[in-house]
Amino acid sequence: MQAFGLSNQGLVRTNNEDAYHLDIEKGLLIVADGMGGHAGGEEASKLAVGTIVDFLQNDDFSQPEDSIKRAILAANRVVLTKSATDPALTGMGTTLTLALALPDFLITGHIGDSKAYLIDDSQLRCLTSDDSVSGQLLATGKITDAEAEIHPQRHVLMKALGTDADLKVEVLRHPWSKGQYLLLCSDGLTEVVSTQEILIEVNKSGNLQDKVNRLVSIVLDRGAPDNVTIILAQF
Repeated sequence: MQAFGLSNQGLVRTNNEDAYHLDIEKGLLIVADGMGGHAGGEEASKLAVGTIVDFLQNDDFSQPEDSIKRAILAANRVVLTKSATDPALTGMGTTLTLALALPDFLITGHIGDSKAYLIDDSQLRCLTSDDSVSGQLLATGKITDAEAEIHPQRHVLMKALGTDADLKVEVLRHPWSKGQYLLLCSDGLTEVVSTQEILIEVNKSGNLQDKVNRLVSIVLDRGAPDNVTIILAQF
């Protein structure tokens, strides 16, 4: 596997509340998008990513789904504890989207509205759910795709890491094929770039860095109202 990651503050926010981790040798990719104010969001995302990386450092992934779930729950406890003991960080939380690429399959661990996509020449398939209000309404058929894109509560999360001790984590197994791309991103990308545009840009010529840079450039050209973080890998 090859991979490249990039995070950009954007053109509106005064700091970057996104965090990411990329370990090509282990096949571990993580994107987190913090929330809870200037200090809180930045702290939550970094704390969650760091906790998971430390938790999985010596794991042999003989039971990968269990390992991923326990790592995310450990991060949830750490963020909750920090939020409860530091008044400046009260109410902080973060999205968390993780992918672990193993020789025969791919594991995703997820909570929030950051995304993981599996991409080939002809299609882009989302591997993760959307835990925003609009995402849940869309999943239950109460609104359409077009309505979800402009829903006033599309940024309001129903679930996030660090906000509930009884966290329900989505951990799924997926097949992958050689040559496919795996893209993880915060909603700073998907808010301003459509999935069709992502598919087109990923399949254009160039190396992984070129592809990620092009996507970030599109976000910046469209005003970059949020932090944007992208990891792109190819099997």
